[in-house]
Amino acid sequence: MSRLDYHHIDILETPRCVLRAVTLSDASDILRLYSNPDVIRYTESPHPMRNIRAAEQAIEFYQRGYMEGWMYRWGNILKSSGRLIGTSGLHRMNDEHRFTNIGYEIDSPYWNRGLTTEVVQVMTRYAFETLNMHRVEAELIPQNVGSARVAQKNGYHYEATRRQRLRKQTHYFDIDVYAILQHDWQALQ
Repeated sequence: MSRLDYHHIDILETPRCVLRAVTLSDASDILRLYSNPDVIRYTESPHPMRNIRAAEQAIEFYQRGYMEGWMYRWGNILKSSGRLIGTSGLHRMNDEHRFTNIGYEIDSPYWNRGLTTEVVQVMTRYAFETLNMHRVEAELIPQNVGSARVAQKNGYHYEATRRQRLRKQTHYFDIDVYAILQHDWQALQ
């Protein structure tokens, strides 16, 4: 089995979620998730997802990114229902400098339950223990205070604001950078 076979991406577990490869059979759940304006409000997506083909293309993008070695993207499955309630991943992976970005979305009915905090914790552990990263970054729109709290609960520290770094349709948004280094994470264990 090849490390880059997306169908064999490592499965991660939190107390309440299983993180597994997103497959084309998840397209309707991906469409539901990314067509929700509340979910994509603070992401790079300029508008809600509109159709099942767009969901399939997103899944194909996740698979291609993994096979090319610069992205891990998981579907977050709630154990109690077996339902895909979000996606999460490590992106822009740089093996030479040993850093990556972390990203996550969860469907709005599951906000404020600590689920995203669990997911970020297990992905951060994976980045440091399995992928041997030195640094993990979270790039957040400053208005996304919920995501900032999730990052801080997991030991990420605010470092900088990149002014007007993200364009969504006709508006520019600042991006706050939060990061955790491997030795910071080890100190928390």
